Amino acid sequence: MFLTEEKASTPLYENRQGAFACHRSPDLTFPPHLHADMEAVLVEYGSLLLREGEQEFRLEPGDFALVFPGRLHAFESQGESCMLLALCPMEMAGDFRRALLRCVPESPVVPRDRVHPDITYAMAGMRKITETNGNLAAAKAFVQLLLARALPEMALAEPSQTPSADLTARVVGWISENFTGPVSLDILSEALGTGKYRISRVFGEKLKTSLSDYVNQLRIDRARTLLLATDEEVSRVSLECGYENPRTFNREFRRICGCTPREYRKKYTLREKEK
Repeated sequence: MFLTEEKASTPLYENRQGAFACHRSPDLTFPPHLHADMEAVLVEYGSLLLREGEQEFRLEPGDFALVFPGRLHAFESQGESCMLLALCPMEMAGDFRRALLRCVPESPVVPRDRVHPDITYAMAGMRKITETNGNLAAAKAFVQLLLARALPEMALAEPSQTPSADLTARVVGWISENFTGPVSLDILSEALGTGKYRISRVFGEKLKTSLSDYVNQLRIDRARTLLLATDEEVSRVSLECGYENPRTFNREFRRICGCTPREYRKKYTLREKEK
């Protein structure tokens, strides 16, 4: 299934199982998240940190990473950067689906000196298909070409536990579907049937942040995408991201991005035109 124009503006960390998309993502930073599909990343310029589980990996230009389904991961841009990011449903993986669902890599990263040219070619092809709402069969072929070149470069092992059964995964999964609405410890506790203390520990010990900071990060990440992918008024973007008060939206946006929403849109629109 391809994303409609409206859905194409949605950040890839949201839980949209079954959707295919590949976009250029400037200065990508967002908190721990997970989804049921595979995620492929190719760094174009700059560098960023990929956190997967308890491990941390630094990605440089030309490096490639493949995040398996159900793996908790986060990105943090190290200054100005840009990468191609693809989200691919499991049904597009063909014969590689079994390995993706039953194994985990010791490292999700393929360094650039081991990145086959077909990987770069496949990522560029998937981006073109997303932009033109192109041929699904061609997209599937690109996904399988990418996997054919990437998986042999990874040491695979059986997971010690199922990540989706972990409370952290349940918390992150629920918030990824509901962060534009009201979110609190009380709401999470009722939705997940778990005590507030246990959920609070997830944020303090696993996610290393507070619930409010985590939700604000997700909302601002969504706002950044909407500002670049649509012509919607800033006030409309604020509402779509869960902020009823524009002042709160502008304050949180400046705190996280270092500029106002309008400044952000102008800056990155000009940067894209210059490329």
